[in-house]
Amino acid sequence: MNKNTLGRVFCAITLMASAVAPALAIDYEAKPVMWCLQAPFRLVGGATGAVVSGGFSGPIDKGYHWFLKGTQHVAGKFGDENGAGQIAAAVPIGGSVGLVLGTAYGCFPYGVWHGFKTGWEKPFSRWSYITMEEK
Repeated sequence: MNKNTLGRVFCAITLMASAVAPALAIDYEAKPVMWCLQAPFRLVGGATGAVVSGGFSGPIDKGYHWFLKGTQHVAGKFGDENGAGQIAAAVPIGGSVGLVLGTAYGCFPYGVWHGFKTGWEKPFSRWSYITMEEK
């Protein structure tokens, strides 16, 4: 019984390979076939990357970094960007504005585009879900 099932599976694999092999062997025909086979996986990978990166990791990443940049900028305008008093006074002014603008920027223009682009190139990879650049 086991030999019959194994033989049927082997024959089915051989038949499928012989049907697909000519399309993959010719270079100008292989590219459209591979693109058609990969497109659904790439689309779903890009969409999930866009949702996760644009909805979660992009706003957190950009909001945090723009908060720090806004605080340092305003503290520098107050006189000393490393001074404790200047930083304390700059947090409500520059930090809050940087947080709001960075979150907005990290959500759509940066996060969604980064997630979809990276998810299309490398579907379901960790780089499509986080906004740090690949090293």
